[in-house]
Amino acid sequence: MQKVLLVGNAPLPSENTSSRPAAGLRTWQFLQALLAAGLEVKLICIAMPECYEQEPTYQTEQISERYSKVVISKQDVDLVKRVQHEHDAIKADLIVSVNTFPSYIVAQLDSELPLWADLNGWIMAEAQAHAFKTDTNDYLPHYLEMENTILKEADKFSVVSDAQKFTVLGELGAMGRLNKESFAYNFVQQVANGTEWFEGEREAADFPELFKNVPENAFVALWLGGYNTWVDEEALFKGVVEAMRQCEKLYFVSTGGGIKGLDNKTFTKFKYMIDNSEFSERFVFLGWVETEQIPYIYKRAHAGLNVDRACVETLTGARNRINEMMKFGLPVVTTLGSEISYEVMINSCGLGVQSGAVGEAIVRMYEGWRSEAGDFILYGQKGQQYIQEKCNYRATVRPLIEWIANLGVAPDRGVRLSSGIYARVRGGMRYLREKGVKKFMQKVRQKL
Repeated sequence: MQKVLLVGNAPLPSENTSSRPAAGLRTWQFLQALLAAGLEVKLICIAMPECYEQEPTYQTEQISERYSKVVISKQDVDLVKRVQHEHDAIKADLIVSVNTFPSYIVAQLDSELPLWADLNGWIMAEAQAHAFKTDTNDYLPHYLEMENTILKEADKFSVVSDAQKFTVLGELGAMGRLNKESFAYNFVQQVANGTEWFEGEREAADFPELFKNVPENAFVALWLGGYNTWVDEEALFKGVVEAMRQCEKLYFVSTGGGIKGLDNKTFTKFKYMIDNSEFSERFVFLGWVETEQIPYIYKRAHAGLNVDRACVETLTGARNRINEMMKFGLPVVTTLGSEISYEVMINSCGLGVQSGAVGEAIVRMYEGWRSEAGDFILYGQKGQQYIQEKCNYRATVRPLIEWIANLGVAPDRGVRLSSGIYARVRGGMRYLREKGVKKFMQKVRQKL
């Protein structure tokens, strides 16, 4: 039985925390697929302190015969040393790192093991969006250093979309890793975001107090989670208000809010516009709710919203909120841009529109609900079908399992391209041998 050292993030979906970050969902996706494949897994969770009431402490736990877990705070000053210690102790056959920051930590280890690095979203596009919102490029070198460190060390990469696959291939080409040794090698595999039913979700308890400010007969348009740097808060506000003018029973209900340490401006601006609007009483904010309360919120909602800014992150990234909405059978209204947004439209799981048509799409959903139209009901059913068939863990993570079955390092491992005058001399001598003296002298004159 092969041993896998899996390094990812916490909190995991199995924890009852006030937020369920994408990094933890992605880690859980890989963990469940590896365990389902019969592998022995030691999971190192790099815990995100902002998601916990108390600072996570260093701890280990044997969950089952094939699965053990180690928790280390992201803020631990000895983080790399602790991960190195766990690496040395397990004597694994390979390493799988999930999400960019864990992959960055793993890339710094003293290890000869084959490494699969999951780049859950293109961090340089995320960095660009962050730079735009904060009006500074100061953080870009930090993110670039993380990305390049991973790209130099990993043997295989996974990404969340086809678009991101080509960004990573471009980065590898610029780094010189698309060379003669790796000519027929498939560096990058798409592993789309997956989701399945988490423990307790199907039989979730009711929390009616959450909807005390929402009438029983209201149509609830749901926003789930944080207001990140790539959210188009203006288009979202204008679309909902436009729809409220035509739909008297429409209420907007939101969980989440600003994202601590990353982006508070988007939510602050959105909330300011609402507080000064004519429909402020029909916007209900639940804040960061406990994980166990989320299924009830889905049950009370009628449609899910996702409104993205037109930017590189949208084109290359994924949207967990859309996957979760479809899992719970919610029809989706989303702006087009991300790969999953087009899947919603193509597979009739909801409405995909341009940002200026968000209000119109909400009205169409509202009218479908009020008249019990067949399309409105089918959106939810087809969304659930899509998730079950295409977003289950085994289907999405299959490329990794297949790689493990034929485990090996990248063919260019250890290869470093020559540079400077030495490389130019070698290239010139090769040109002379292949083209002859006459053409060689012509080339020299051109250069001069």
